[in-house]
Amino acid sequence: MAIWSFCALATLLASGCTTDRERVPGEPVQISMWMFGGVEEQDRWLRQAVDRFNAAQDNIRVDYENRDWATQRESLITSTIAGEGPDIIRVHHKYSVEFGELGGLYALEQFADFPQVKARILDNLWEHVAYGGQHFGLPIQILPFIMAVNKALLDEHELEVPQTWEDMLALGPVLKEQGLFAFTMPAGLNQDTAYRFLPLLYKAGGRVFNEDWTQAAFNGPAGISALEFLVAMKEQGFMPPACAAYAFDENAATWCTEKALLSIEGPWWQHIVANNYDFPVEKLQLIRLPGPAQPLGPHPPRTLLDLVMVAITGYTRAPEEAWTVIKALWLDDPQWHVPNAEMLGFPTQKIAYAPGIESNFINAEVLAAAGQNGLAWPGHPAVTQIQRLMADAVNMALSGTLSPKEALDQAAEEVDEILEDY
Repeated sequence: MAIWSFCALATLLASGCTTDRERVPGEPVQISMWMFGGVEEQDRWLRQAVDRFNAAQDNIRVDYENRDWATQRESLITSTIAGEGPDIIRVHHKYSVEFGELGGLYALEQFADFPQVKARILDNLWEHVAYGGQHFGLPIQILPFIMAVNKALLDEHELEVPQTWEDMLALGPVLKEQGLFAFTMPAGLNQDTAYRFLPLLYKAGGRVFNEDWTQAAFNGPAGISALEFLVAMKEQGFMPPACAAYAFDENAATWCTEKALLSIEGPWWQHIVANNYDFPVEKLQLIRLPGPAQPLGPHPPRTLLDLVMVAITGYTRAPEEAWTVIKALWLDDPQWHVPNAEMLGFPTQKIAYAPGIESNFINAEVLAAAGQNGLAWPGHPAVTQIQRLMADAVNMALSGTLSPKEALDQAAEEVDEILEDY
C-alpha cells in the first residue's frame, strides 16, 4: 500500500472512530471479542473460558465471535474506519505495527499494571508488537518454524537426520530411487510461500531489510543461495513437480501420505497431521531447521518466529474492562502456563518454560529453544505487501520463469519503492 493510502486511512480513523455502544447504568459493561483463526479445540476452550468469566462476576459481560484467519486485515480496516466492531481482537502480531501506527489499537502503556504484565512474558517478544516506543498487543503464542521429519521413512531407508542444506540434497537421490521426495513445501502465490523461504534466509544469516530499513536485503548472497537451494531441490526431482502451485492443504496431504520426508512447518503441524489427516504421530519428529554448511550472510543464524497477540481496539469505550478480560483469559488462565499441542503454539509466558513443566508437544525442547532464538518478520507497516512480493519471487524461480537472482532482484526493486514512502 502506498503512503498516500495509509494517510487516507489515518484521516478516516481520526474522523470515523466512534461507536454507538454506550454504558448502561446498573448493567454489565459489554465487551466484544473477535478471535481470528484457530482450530476447534481453541474455539471450545475460549468459549468455556468466556462462560467461566461471565459467571464469575457481574460487572463485565463478554461476547465472543470466531472469524476466519484469512480475513483479519480486511476486517480490521473496515471496523477501524467505521469505529464499530470488537473491543478485543486475537490476530497476527504484525498488525500491531500497521494498526498501532494509525491509531487503530490501544497502547498498553496506558494501563498502570502493564510493567508487571510485561515482566511475565518472554523478553525477546515485545519488540514484535511495538511501534514508536509503545506496545499495541499482548503476545500470547509463539510459532517457531522448524522441520517436520517422517522418522519412519528416515529409519526405513537408513538415513540420518539432516543438519545442513547439503545433507538435504544428499538425501534426494536415495529417496528418488524409491519414488519419494526429500522435501515438500507450499509454493503457490500466497504467504505460505514467503513463510517457507524466510526461515531459510534467516538460517543463512540473511535479513529482509538492511540495517536502517531503507532497502531490501533479501536479494543478497544469503537470499540468492537459499532460493538456489530450493530450485536445485526441485530441478533434481527431490521436491514434487507441482509444489510451485501447492496450497497448504495440498502440501500437508503430500507429506501425510508419506510421499515426502521433510517439510518446513511449525508447532501446529503435530495437531494438523494427527487430527486432519490421521497421521500416526509416533512417526513424527521435529528438528531445528537445517542451514548452509557455511554462513552466507552477515548476521547470525536465527529461527523465523510468528506470534499471535491479543489487542484492544483504539475505538473501544471500555479499555480498562477490556484489559481485565485479556488478563483473565490470556494471562492468568492456567491454559497458558503449560505448552499444549491442541493450542497449536507455545505459550509466551516465562512460567511455561520453568523446570519441571511437562508438555504434550512432540520434541517440545526443540520448539522451546527455537522460539527463544526467534526473529519475526520486520515490524514494518507494509510487511504484508512485502511478503507477497517475496512469495512471487520464490514462485517465479521455482516455476523457471526467472533465475533466483533475477526473481529476488525484481522483488527487491519493488520493495525499495515501497520503503521510499516511509
